[in-house]
Amino acid sequence: MKVFLARAARLKCRVRQLDFVAAFLQARSRSRIFVTIPKIFGTLFPEYARFCGKPVRLSMSMYGMTLSGKYWYLDLLEYLLSIGFTASSSVPCLFVQEGSKGHRIFHLNYVDDMLYYGTCANSLATFEAGLKERFNLELMGQAHWYLATRIRLHENFDIELDQHHYCISTVQKYLSQAGCQKINHHHSTPLPSDFVPSVEDCSEDEGAAKILEEEYNLDFASCVGSLIYLAMTRCDFCFAVNKLAKFTCRPGRVHFNALLHSLRYLRDNSLLGIRFYSNPARSPLMSMISGLNPQQIHPLFGFSDSSWNDDVDTGRSTGCFLIVYMGGVIDHSSNLPDPVALSSAEAEYNEGCITFMAGSHLRMLIAELEGVDESNMDPTYVYFDSKSAVAMGTSYKDTKHTRHILRRYHYVREGVNSKRFILHWLDNEYQMADIGTKNNLGPKHQQLVSRIHTIIKDQQIHQPQIQEG
Repeated sequence: MKVFLARAARLKCRVRQLDFVAAFLQARSRSRIFVTIPKIFGTLFPEYARFCGKPVRLSMSMYGMTLSGKYWYLDLLEYLLSIGFTASSSVPCLFVQEGSKGHRIFHLNYVDDMLYYGTCANSLATFEAGLKERFNLELMGQAHWYLATRIRLHENFDIELDQHHYCISTVQKYLSQAGCQKINHHHSTPLPSDFVPSVEDCSEDEGAAKILEEEYNLDFASCVGSLIYLAMTRCDFCFAVNKLAKFTCRPGRVHFNALLHSLRYLRDNSLLGIRFYSNPARSPLMSMISGLNPQQIHPLFGFSDSSWNDDVDTGRSTGCFLIVYMGGVIDHSSNLPDPVALSSAEAEYNEGCITFMAGSHLRMLIAELEGVDESNMDPTYVYFDSKSAVAMGTSYKDTKHTRHILRRYHYVREGVNSKRFILHWLDNEYQMADIGTKNNLGPKHQQLVSRIHTIIKDQQIHQPQIQEG
């Protein structure tokens, strides 16, 4: 969805939305399915009495059937293909139609909710009319809400994405009922500064964890699961939720206190979102990178960073990548690569492989949206703050210090050699992926947040007072 919206910002298009009414009931049943309608329905609806009390074959699908979703997708797919749309090979729910005069229509569909935009108003009107003739749907105008995410279209064609409402409702659900000491001061970091995630602090067994859940009146696993979805637009929170998710089985008191701290952080910092710029030169990230690397022209680039042996339980290294397009983050991850790195350079290089894999997929997707071959796209810069990792990725010479690295991690070298990616070093001060590799202190964390996120400025948003306990 983020790539889809970023592309709309680049084309200076207004994103629209529609909703299919009772979508599954509009799909043809593609197998022999029989149901029996109770006889009483014949009394209530005499005109259908001849169908009641005996098996009848379904001609259309219905809610509750195992394959209803598939039948609906196939009906929609067949119609879209018949009017000239092509399904993306990278993301099958994304479709593109190329008109005779070069006009294009893009649409993204999730079950019965569709976002779409196009480069020609007349083509869009024809598309809407045809779709409305074939399906029962509601045209909802410009997009505002999609998958619990708010979309704001600015006059200058910038697009803002945030989950403020979801954030507040989730925090209110769990923090308002938590049995804990009330703390009202402002929280500037997602986790306590002294928090070290470790299984040593886990409860002895599930029974002890259940006692803690009752004491705190907080379902740890349910709360963390809700926060994972919030991390879709909140890069500042990806490290915290990644670490807390490790302890959903037998959380201890330390983990409950850390989760409460995270909820208070979200309460105090809910007005953060991602902005895609119609002119990426106006974005803080593009402005910063252009000053450091004048050769950065294409609006797609990435950051890759890693800690080293910070996981006290396994010795693995927490890594993070951010991939930016049109001034906003379109993909990010805080993760723990499997190999135990023997040096900080190897940890950075391992994370670089993950970054390149994510970047390759996004390059293919963006190439489809731009209507070009991925091999003809400009190389994508990936920024590291480790000169050793850059050297390992740009040299095909193995040494006694690097020959032990698994061959699959030399995917980085292959990406550089094929001219799909360029490794570039920058100082740690400008490494944005640092936000997902460690629990940064307040000033450092706020500096990263100010460059990655945009502050939502809308007087229509009501900021409720959340009471603890």
